[in-house]
Amino acid sequence: MGLLERCYQTYEKNKAQVGKPSTSLRTGWEAPVLLPVAHTTQKVNIEVSLAANGTFRTAGVVLAADMTTVIPCTEGSSARTSGAVPHPLVDKLQYIAGDYAARGGKKKPMWTEYLDQLRAWCDSPFGLDNVRAVLRYLEKGTLIADLVACGALVAGADGKLLSKWTGPKEETPPIFASVTGGDQTEAFVRFRVEGDALAEDPNVWDSYTRYYQSTLQSVGVCYVQGKEMPLSLLSPYKIRNAGDRAKLISSNDKTNFTFRGRFDTAEEALSIGYETTQKAHSALRWLIGRQGVQNGDQTILVWGTENEPVPPVTGDALDLVTASWNDLDDDLDGGGNAPDDPWDAADALPQTRQAFAAQFDRAVQGYRHKLSDYSQVSILVLDSATPGRLSIRYYRELQGSRLMDNLVDWHSAFGWELRYRKWQTRENGKTQAVPLVFTGAPAPADIAQAAHGAKVDEKLKQQTIERLLPCITEGRQFPKDLMLAAVRRAANGIALEPWEAAKTRSIACALVKGYHHRNMEEEHTMALEESCNDRSYLFGRILACAEQAEQNANYLSGEHSSRPTNALRYEVAYTQHPARTLALLRKQLEPYLERLLKAGKSTYANDLMLRLIARIPAEQFNDQPLTELYLLGYACQRAEFFKAKEAKDATSTADE
Repeated sequence: MGLLERCYQTYEKNKAQVGKPSTSLRTGWEAPVLLPVAHTTQKVNIEVSLAANGTFRTAGVVLAADMTTVIPCTEGSSARTSGAVPHPLVDKLQYIAGDYAARGGKKKPMWTEYLDQLRAWCDSPFGLDNVRAVLRYLEKGTLIADLVACGALVAGADGKLLSKWTGPKEETPPIFASVTGGDQTEAFVRFRVEGDALAEDPNVWDSYTRYYQSTLQSVGVCYVQGKEMPLSLLSPYKIRNAGDRAKLISSNDKTNFTFRGRFDTAEEALSIGYETTQKAHSALRWLIGRQGVQNGDQTILVWGTENEPVPPVTGDALDLVTASWNDLDDDLDGGGNAPDDPWDAADALPQTRQAFAAQFDRAVQGYRHKLSDYSQVSILVLDSATPGRLSIRYYRELQGSRLMDNLVDWHSAFGWELRYRKWQTRENGKTQAVPLVFTGAPAPADIAQAAHGAKVDEKLKQQTIERLLPCITEGRQFPKDLMLAAVRRAANGIALEPWEAAKTRSIACALVKGYHHRNMEEEHTMALEESCNDRSYLFGRILACAEQAEQNANYLSGEHSSRPTNALRYEVAYTQHPARTLALLRKQLEPYLERLLKAGKSTYANDLMLRLIARIPAEQFNDQPLTELYLLGYACQRAEFFKAKEAKDATSTADE
């Protein structure tokens, strides 16, 4: 099934949401409305109230929170840029005010064209009395005069609208803040009749939809629905946001072989019904606003046709858990863990590996309950090929259960202990960031930064996320070059800020572990693998021992500042020439070992290093470069040292 057909189905199954206010599921901000057919949205500045007979009553400037308005449109007006094409009901003063030119309007008046279009609607069998009231009033041609008289607009001594406010700032009329650039002549106007808002009346929506569809002349077979119906000649824009001018379907280029060479006309390439494209684009716009993920020009959208909650596939394990609080908490057995106040989220998150795993499993089971074998989930990636063209970079449809299987496998195979996330909390009226520790796969955006740097180019970041999406949602093999790039940057931690070095190393370990599981069918864990005799793994453990021995000596002498150890300084050389670099590290480690021996302190790290060196066969103890497995050996051995230190500190505290 194609994208447009899936979007059309989504619209049909969510008709109850048409015209209703919508908010983003992730941010809580205002999101696009699921629009009626032949309608769009517009920021409106002024609202005029009329009597049933078309008599002017009053008008006022619309509050900023109430400016977004559902308005009727034609194919031409919905796609207008600089062309003079009127909307059928709600529009700018240039179109609806008969006294526009006399009151200082600088553009070509389109009042006559507007009235002709509105009159055709009112005279049709679909016309409504409240719309006819608007027509009777606007035919008088006194709109701007009435708006000035009631204070909605401001005119100068010559009776013309002021182009800008020159009086005291504190006395600035509301209209100048409402209109872009402060130009009153650019104000949009909507209407009320006998107190009823026409922009919110389903009867008005239905009236115009049926009228406009009756005027469409081009009829043919819709490629999506497979039946004959009025066809669309222009496709809507504003798909990703209100300012988006890029279109999914466009054929206005008849000279540069957009479709020429294969088809004689654009209709031969694609024929789509007007109702179909209106509903499909409206559903797509609605879904992106509610649950899409934006990365610059790139948009990633995952949705179910039945409007089921779907997990965040571009987030890490922590994102999945916190998203489940909003998506599933009321439906899960055992009560909800979601905090009443978002600022308390850090307290609601588990602080141990086992507790986080339990909450992660709970979230997964909740999503599985919603996404059964019969659920269909669509995954879409959009990007701007040019400012006016949208490209579908990736599209896939999956069973809900298969998506969950692949997502769980991703977080299992690429799971590692991650410590770089923080959560904003508020205590005693002050905001502070609380560090969080959790186990799971890193987010694709973080993987891109680990492989290419914290200041990765936006386009390269988008391309990396796009490459990773099939690995997450379809279980495809992981790109080896991304894994190796992250390992190389982790090895060069001496050149990074401490926070970035730690973050890069943990993400690189996750990628190495997952790559060997998925691409090579080898299993490695976060725990130290004592029985692993891989050459690179052992050399990695040896490097951790050298670092630990030097750090122990530095702590003994009070030199535990930010000065890097020799092991960290030579790590890059160590990965390329391990035997030669190890000999250098052993020589530089001698004074540190002497310091420990003189103080009567343990030299366990050095003793372990010698035992590990002895485990490497003589024919493998050479300068052949290490594989990425050295990083797992290093990280796991370091974690084992920390675990032993924590256990020792706990024992000492208990004895005291």
